[in-house]
Amino acid sequence: MQIKYLFLILSFSTLSIFAEEIPEFLNICKRNDPNLELCVRKSVEALRPYLKTGVPDHNIPSLEPLLLKELTASQGTGMKISVKNVKVFGASSFKIKKLKIDPNDIRIGVDLELPNLNIEGQYAINGRILLLPIQGAGPMRANVTDVGAVVRIKTNMVKNPTTGLDHIEISDFRLKLSITKGTLHLDNLFGGDPVLGEVVNNAINNNFESFIRELQPLIEKALSDAFLEIANSIVRPFSFKQLFPDN
Repeated sequence: MQIKYLFLILSFSTLSIFAEEIPEFLNICKRNDPNLELCVRKSVEALRPYLKTGVPDHNIPSLEPLLLKELTASQGTGMKISVKNVKVFGASSFKIKKLKIDPNDIRIGVDLELPNLNIEGQYAINGRILLLPIQGAGPMRANVTDVGAVVRIKTNMVKNPTTGLDHIEISDFRLKLSITKGTLHLDNLFGGDPVLGEVVNNAINNNFESFIRELQPLIEKALSDAFLEIANSIVRPFSFKQLFPDN
């Protein structure tokens, strides 16, 4: 009897190694579904509430707020800027405008709209921007509206060395933003000088689109890296056939 129970325990242990059960927050789409793109779109919508709060058991962080790594840049004009402890609020309110998927290579293209993003962080800046000298360090607050985003996702197939099963790995996640409207406030410019600080903040906001263009590549890179990590956290535990069964 003991040998029998030991065999059952080993059998169940082996099964748990070879396949992790699909959680409730993942709606599965079949590769041969004639409405695959619609199915994927519905799956993303069903996933939204879980992205908003995060799923610690599956190593999926919350999108509210979305925490970004340090943004650092040094422009050819001599301007240096860094932003640390960046928090983005509103990322979970994305709207899918268009979605295309290649079921063979699992390449995905998505056009999104983000109605409103609030961004907080600690900045440090020194140099010239919009032909104005600018220097300071302190809290930063930004609000941007009607942000457009174009996302292109590429995947690779990798074999799990333990199970021998094929898994999807997201190898490339590229996000391009379209930002035209917003406001920004940098506290403590020029050591807290209220007059110079107001002048520069007003100049930035009167030329917001030009200013944000300087920071946009940093924001795109940080968001792409963050979403690449989140996406791989979601798909990594499951085999390709679990996520995209043939029938």
